Amino acid sequence: MKIITRVLAVAAAVSLAGISGCAAREGGPPAPQPVASNTPSAPSAAASAPANEPVITIRDFAYEVPASVSPGAMVTVTNADRAPHTVTVKNEGGFDVEVPAGGTVTFQAPDTAGEYGIICSFHPQMTGTLIIK
Repeated sequence: MKIITRVLAVAAAVSLAGISGCAAREGGPPAPQPVASNTPSAPSAAASAPANEPVITIRDFAYEVPASVSPGAMVTVTNADRAPHTVTVKNEGGFDVEVPAGGTVTFQAPDTAGEYGIICSFHPQMTGTLIIK
């Protein structure tokens, strides 16, 4: 009984291999290819910024800001939302960075120490403070 089962299993495998090979040789439909998803995945701060680079994360229409940032430091902004956002300083002459949905951008923090109020120009209810020291 074991021999018959093995023979049937081998015959089935050979038959399936022959069928898939015929489709490719005879102009049959190509084998299905993996489909890329258009759904952005949540960005990973660890994957997108060096360990010593400060990260601002935007999640659920709110800023997650580090306790402080060194003057002139490069700051990575990751947007885990499905909507675009900005990190815009409230006072004139500051920074204004647009971050696409699911995207990551980097900008240089101001050289002058102080507290910088930030807002999303698309969603004014989003506010925070970036402390440079």
